[in-house]
Amino acid sequence: MAPVQDYENRLENQLPQDEWTRTTFYWKNNLGVAGYRILTTVWYSGVSSEIVQAYVGGLVNTIRNYENTMMPFRAAIEFHGILEMTGFFIITAITARLAWNIWKGLAFIMSYHKNAKRLIKRYRNRIKGLLEDYLILVSIGMLLIFLAAPIEAYISPLVWGVFDMALVLPCVFLTLVALFYITVFFVQFRGWEMIKKDAKKIRTDIKSLLQGKFVPAHLSLSMFILFTIPTIIIILM
Repeated sequence: MAPVQDYENRLENQLPQDEWTRTTFYWKNNLGVAGYRILTTVWYSGVSSEIVQAYVGGLVNTIRNYENTMMPFRAAIEFHGILEMTGFFIITAITARLAWNIWKGLAFIMSYHKNAKRLIKRYRNRIKGLLEDYLILVSIGMLLIFLAAPIEAYISPLVWGVFDMALVLPCVFLTLVALFYITVFFVQFRGWEMIKKDAKKIRTDIKSLLQGKFVPAHLSLSMFILFTIPTIIIILM
């Protein structure tokens, strides 16, 4: 029986090797994915997309680990990923925040529909601030993704070759990347305090739900579960 020849259906084998063509491809692909998350904000698409991306990334890492190339590959990805993935993280976070508040606001209006206009007027400044944050952070996220594309096309392949020279190089670089994210999120923005604060609110809302007391955040939580749990189920199947 003839031996089966492996076929590597990888990106570098499917795209033209011209850097500018790859740059335009990355712009079209990555900005399109970001645009999808933005346009489908109320569906928590950013969160669902991140779950899928994490799953796919894990599969790719597993394959690379089998080939003993995971560390250089991961480091090369993170080289432009510092911009690209940070951009996606920002967009995912702000779209999730807006979606949560949209559903919460809708439930609030439904509960007090007779005074809806007065409530909207009362919270006008808070709504305006939320929308301003959304537009600013979405713009920053898109800019970071845009800037990452030429780096991915022109520089990351060269850096990958450098990381292949010695295992210590990608290990050191990935450690620095991890420290960067830890410093920014947990130190600069006091992320751990925000997580504890939000977790406390969620526990309170769940407790109220179990006691039969409806609060507007319950609709936000229900929609979050409705739109994200199916994604996890599909992945696990």
